[in-house]
Formats: sequence, structure tokens, C-alpha cells
Amino acid sequence: MSGERGVAVVNASIVHHERVATGECLFQRDGVIEYVGPHRRPPAGWDVVDVRGRLLLPGLVDVHVHGARGRTFNEPDTQAWTSVTAAHARAGSTSVLATLASDSLPATAAALDAGRRTDGDSRPVGAHLEGPYLNPEFAGAHPEEALRTPDDGGWQTLLAEPEFVRMMTLAPELPGAAKAIRALTERNIVVSAGHSGASGEVLATARSHGLSHVAHLWSGQSALSKDGPWRITGLLESVLASDGLTAELIADGRHLPAELVRIAYRCLGPDGLCLVSDASAGTGLPPGTEFSMGAARGVVADGVALDHRGEAFCGSTSFLSDILRFTVLRAGVPLPHATRMAATTPARVAGIAERTGSLAPGLAADLVVLDDGLRVLRVARHGRWLDEGGRGPADEGEETGDG
Repeated sequence: MSGERGVAVVNASIVHHERVATGECLFQRDGVIEYVGPHRRPPAGWDVVDVRGRLLLPGLVDVHVHGARGRTFNEPDTQAWTSVTAAHARAGSTSVLATLASDSLPATAAALDAGRRTDGDSRPVGAHLEGPYLNPEFAGAHPEEALRTPDDGGWQTLLAEPEFVRMMTLAPELPGAAKAIRALTERNIVVSAGHSGASGEVLATARSHGLSHVAHLWSGQSALSKDGPWRITGLLESVLASDGLTAELIADGRHLPAELVRIAYRCLGPDGLCLVSDASAGTGLPPGTEFSMGAARGVVADGVALDHRGEAFCGSTSFLSDILRFTVLRAGVPLPHATRMAATTPARVAGIAERTGSLAPGLAADLVVLDDGLRVLRVARHGRWLDEGGRGPADEGEETGDG
């Protein structure tokens, strides 16, 4: 789907920031969008792709994704990285931050080195380190023996190529966190609060040092408590009441029911929320399958992943397109806003909004075609259909994801 003559995608229902417009088209050449809007006659000689009224939206951007189909980004193996990136791309996530779960520093460094050695479409837009600087009381499936405190300075050894690590999730109440937050922010690394018991006061201090993002709301974070008759807000309430922070939602119907998705949407809106998959190595595998993810061990359960004890979630078994579908069809978020939460806002958070995340001239032709049930029919990354030679976007019965 590239070349000098260009490609016109026509008869599309294009998902804009605030509306869905039918009968529109998109022109792209050499993987870059040249026009989006009301139907125009394509230039002579261009290839034409008729999507027959189906939904056309920007490629999804997943800033919190660990693995798929038995492989994870924690592996020091370029084939593992390629496998995970490809699986999520086919499911609609054309850009991902490869998320590494807590592990030893040498193991994490080795996995990052493998990621840096991937190239082309196999290379994620960057890495997201979820741990090992997490609060043991809120660690969830992250094994306590893998956790550390930022005052050890070990995080500096993971930044051999700072521009590759784009995000780090840590607990801001830990010793040495303030210094780490300042240093990471100076390197243009997004600092995210997660697996944390931080109070509102601690969060405010962390924000003054540069923290700007919060991992998976309602998962691994402090919430409302009482000191005698006095109610004390936790990290969760402080984020929901905040201005300027962005936060993640694992809207898979397991981590969060629809009601909590609606609460977060009403509090922070589409420009303050990133839908994320938190996909584990169990994504795409049958129930009962066991897997490892860094130092953690998990098993595929009923629509989610659990740790080996069955006492905590160990990531999801969903692709981001599944999360988008739940957010719209079950939580009732309008599709244009849910698309912003799954593409535009995370692209901004990841620092790649000048390249992707929206359908606009000058941006990459990262495209997703959905049917009326919001299931993925076709995906293009940098203008190339990933199913080139396969079935077309209007073929009935084709779908991607776990439902």
C-alpha cells in the first residue's frame, strides 16, 4: 500500500476527534497521509481501496503492553520482541511501548538490549519499565524479591540509550524516588506513578519533580481510607480529582467493570485517559495456559491473567482493540472519544503525536478498519496493509482479537 502513485481509501466512515463522518476518503502516499475528508476523485493512476462504509480510525497506540501468544518483552530475544509487536499490530496497535515487568537489573538490561537490536517495523516506538521500583504492599503479581528502591541508583544502568526508554512506572513514596523522577524527566522519560500507596501530598510533590502520568487506575494503588472520622484520599482519588495528569485504564471487563470506566471518563475525559491493554504473554492463548513475564508467573483464566497463586491479576489477555470495543459497547463512551483514548492521547503521552495517533495530513498512514461490531478487519502500518494479499476489509467473518 505504498509507492509514488499513492493510495486512496474511499467510502469510509472516518472517526474524527468529535464525530464519525460517512462517505469520506483518505489519500496517502509513501506511508504519509496527504488528505482526509469529504470524498474527492483520486488522482489518475492511484490505487483505490473501497472499505464499503466501514469505520476507519487511526492505528492504536498502546503504552502499557507486556506480551502476546506466549512471548514477552522481558525476553532477551529479538524474535520475542518481533513476535509480540507483530501480534499487537495485526490486532490494531500499530505503535506500542514495550513494557517490561519487574525483574533483576541484569535481566532487564539484557531484554532492553534485544529491543534496541530489533529494527524496521519490528522495533517498538520505545520501552516502558514497570518496575522494579514498586511498593511491595501494592505489587500485585510483581514478585517481592524482584523489587528495589530508587535510592540504589540502579535505574541509571538501564538508560544506556535513554531515547529508547520512554516511560518508567514507579512508586513515588519510595526512598530516592524524588531524585529519580527529576533525573528521568530531564532525560524526557515519562514518569508514571504505579503500584503505589502514595498519598495526595506525596503525589503533589512527585508532580513538582516532573511526574505526569499514572498507571492503570484502580489496580495497585492506594484509595480512600479513614483516620478515625476523617476521610483521607489515596492515590486513586487524587488522580481522579486532578488537572493535567494522564492516567491509564485497563477496560477489559475484568480489571474494571463498565461503571468504573465511566467514572474515570467523567473525571478525566478523553484527553486525560489512555486505554491500555496491559496484555500479558497469555494474550491469545487458551485458558489454563501458564506463562512467565519477567520474574512473575501467571496463568490464563476466564478472560484475564492471574498470578500463579490466583490472588492477583497478572496482566490482561486482551488486545487494545478489545479494550476499545468494551469501552464503547459496554461502558458507553462515544467512539470518537474512545479512539482518542486509544490512539491520540497515548501518542501524546509517548511523545510521538507528531508522527501518529490521529488521521491528519502529514502523519503516518497508520490505519485500522473496523466492522459495525468494532472488530478489526484490516490494519495498515506506515501505509502498508499487514494482510497484503489476504482478504479485503469488507470480507464477512474476519475479526482479530479475543472478543
